[in-house]
Amino acid sequence: MKKYSILLLILLSSVGLFGQGIEDSLTYKLDEYFSALTALKNFNGNVIVSKQGQILLDKTYTIPGETDSLKVTRESRFIIASVSKVFIKFGILKLVELNKIQLDDHLSKFIPDFPGGEKITIEQLMYHQSGLPRELTNNSDYDNLSFSKIVELAKLEKLQFEPGTQTLYSNVGYFLLHYIIDKTSGNGYPAFIRNEIFRKMNLNNTLEFNSTKSVPKFAYGFENENGKVVPASKESINKYETGNFLSTIDDLYSFSRQVLSGEALKKSLAVKLFGHDSILVQAGGRPGYRSYFYMNLKTEITFIFVSNYTDIPIQEATADIISILENKPYEVPHKIDRKAIHLAEEILIKYTGKFALEADLNQTITIQLIDNKLFDVDTNGEKTELHADSENTFFISPTSKDGYIYTLNPQTNKYDLTIISTGLKLKTKRIE
Repeated sequence: MKKYSILLLILLSSVGLFGQGIEDSLTYKLDEYFSALTALKNFNGNVIVSKQGQILLDKTYTIPGETDSLKVTRESRFIIASVSKVFIKFGILKLVELNKIQLDDHLSKFIPDFPGGEKITIEQLMYHQSGLPRELTNNSDYDNLSFSKIVELAKLEKLQFEPGTQTLYSNVGYFLLHYIIDKTSGNGYPAFIRNEIFRKMNLNNTLEFNSTKSVPKFAYGFENENGKVVPASKESINKYETGNFLSTIDDLYSFSRQVLSGEALKKSLAVKLFGHDSILVQAGGRPGYRSYFYMNLKTEITFIFVSNYTDIPIQEATADIISILENKPYEVPHKIDRKAIHLAEEILIKYTGKFALEADLNQTITIQLIDNKLFDVDTNGEKTELHADSENTFFISPTSKDGYIYTLNPQTNKYDLTIISTGLKLKTKRIE
């Protein structure tokens, strides 16, 4: 299955075991679920799940029969990618507590010539409501960007909507939050995050990733290529990204236990980390890594994992874990074996066209009909055949739930496309 770089913002019920308490039953189900994922080569890493302060699962899982380099321990340090945003939000709120900034300050206060900056607030940047796009245009062309260069490039981006009227996940917005921390903290962004969060909260194994330095107990990342577990490229591992932290499962859980204590940040401000539904959730991913951080103040559920492996059906798996904890229906992962069927050309032609991901309009998908077969054709002309297993669903790998789903739009009388990639449902817009 082709992987689309979206990440982010991310599912049978069974009776309790005879003679066991509810906690033991939940622990069994959680372990059964992750063990099944691991056996299917869909998880490798560390997991902690707790409810009402009681740890239900705290375990390391390693895919069997693979290279020793894939193995991790409890002390392993993982690149957590966008889970780092939790710390950036915390840092912004700390600056508010220190009276360095206010959440209703406008971007123009810090970057006077930023186009539309007088309409964008810090709070809107935090909650992905700024209107800025998901990524900088041609972001993959850059290996290392200074804060000044980030600002320069961000100025060239067009707002996708009027600030405050919609929500669209934006890494660009968080780049600007890094810049604001750097300019207002007094001692620069790296020192501020290190001193005000990591040191004060004793997160001794959390640091910003810098590939030029040797990192003890570093978990090297792996991917799945055509059923084989292979190391991620050194180029993707070493690519520097601002706000891209290394951490351990223990540090992340420790942070979750301290975040509302009032010691590192006033509780009245710390609650702003959580959405209107009282949930703080952040997924992270880059080549070789997946991570997840979930806290629900109402249910008192905390669910965190770190993984040095990308082939995880993250949206389905994370929703299933919450379903287990809330006694809702879920399904234990099992082997998939999809069977291809033949569809007539007059059906296939309806599915051709050019589409753009709603979450990142710069990413396009071109579907073509060639010799009565449907193909996903990338910008380099590489063709990937799509196999039908129903009149409107297609797959690339018969052992994966990932694939392409078409739905007739009654307004346009054309078919809309949703792509399932590593368990994520990615909606698209038809542009041709």
